[in-house]
Parts: sequence; C-alpha cells; structure tokens
Amino acid sequence: MRTISVITAVHEGGHHFIGDTYESLREQKLPDDWQWEWCVQEDGTSGIPAKSLPSDPRITFGTGLRARIAVTRTHALARATGDLIRTLDADDVLLPGALERDIATLERVPWCVSACIDLHEDGTTAPGPYDPPGGPLEPALFYREVLERRLSVQATTFAAHRRLVMALGGWQALSGAETVALLLAAEAVAPGEFIAEPSVFYRKHPDQTTASHRYWEPSEAATRTDALVQRATALRESGWKWPQVHQHGHAPQMEASR
Repeated sequence: MRTISVITAVHEGGHHFIGDTYESLREQKLPDDWQWEWCVQEDGTSGIPAKSLPSDPRITFGTGLRARIAVTRTHALARATGDLIRTLDADDVLLPGALERDIATLERVPWCVSACIDLHEDGTTAPGPYDPPGGPLEPALFYREVLERRLSVQATTFAAHRRLVMALGGWQALSGAETVALLLAAEAVAPGEFIAEPSVFYRKHPDQTTASHRYWEPSEAATRTDALVQRATALRESGWKWPQVHQHGHAPQMEASR
C-alpha cells in the first residue's frame, strides 16, 4: 500500500470544526493500492484538540511549543510516512474525490493545487472567482500574481511529493501565508497542475487566522510577502530544478541542473 499523508495544524480554540474535517477525510475513496494517514499537530501543548478526534489508527497527533501554523505543519511533516503530502486546514472539509484526484495528478507532476468553494457561516457557498484553467500551469504564474499582490488560488489546497516538500524545507517560518510560500517555492523548481474540480469547502468564519485585523496590518503583511517572494526569487535564480516524476510517481535522486 502507498500512502498520502494529510497535514493539519490546529490550536486550542481552533479545533471546533475538526470533527467535520475528519468525517470528510474518512469518506474519501482512494485507489485500491492507496491509503491515507492524517498527521495532526497542535500549535501548543494543551492536548485539548486531540479530544475532538476519534480513535483511528490512521491519525497521529502531536503537540509542541506555540510557534504558529508554519512551524506546526513542519513538525507534523516529520511524522509523515507517505509518498505524497496534502495540506488540509482544521476547519475545512474535503469534497468527494479530492485525494483521488491529487493522487492521479501527482503521477504526472511533482505538485498541484485545486479549486475550492467558500463556505460561509450561513451555509451558502461560492466558487473561487479567479481560478485558472484546469491542467498544466503556466511557469511562474503564481510568482507573478504575488508580485502584483494577488493570488488566483487557495494555496491551502497544495499537494506534492513528500521528497519535494522536504527538499524545500517544509513551510516557511512566517506568521502566515506559509502555504503561499511553499507553493511559490515548488513552482520555482518544478512544473505543476491546477485541478479545476473543487477539492475543499473553505470555511469562512470570524475566528479564522486571516479574519484578524492584526494579520492584515500593513507592515506585517508586507514583511510576510517580501520574505516568501525573496525565497522564491532565490530559488528561481539558482537554476536548480526538481527531477521529473518517473513511472508510478516516484522521483529519482535529486540532481542539480543549470
């Protein structure tokens, strides 16, 4: 059996929807030779979010010093055993077929992102209005968008080969936008695809991190963006490229190319 590792960071007070997240994961249908594991990591040491999780051998749970979501996700990555990695927020809901589509796409390319549907507090939904066309992505598309202070996709749908994520250092240690940082880093060294069929209900609510006024304080937001762009730029200028995926999705040993 091959494994796709789902990476979720959670904190005390931000765990109230995680039961719905689990149910959406439990309902995923995978190819016969695949299974999932869920690596859940608390940003903190209360252990309280773990009490909202069922007893399921496919779940591993860890705690650690509070350091925000990027560090928390990277700690969860250390426990991941899968060939593939998929990010999933603790308040989001996977849609049917999401992981199966990720697996199929990652047989062709090293990373992918997918469409999502906003889920509002009143239960209404809305698709992403700026999604690119499905299929192979234009090189440097997201890099250019971020330079223009916009992004057409939800980076939290990011999925990739585990070895690529490890080679890029996991999620950049920022106060936010860590999935954008990983997306731009992956884009700098490898081709990716966009899956036009939505993979997740992206829950919108007042307690989410990006709903905080402090999160969008101009100097804070600018520093985050500058840091992730600088890393992506350095990778692009290095000339290093991730090897193309070989048959059955396995990548060869890393090589430098210029």
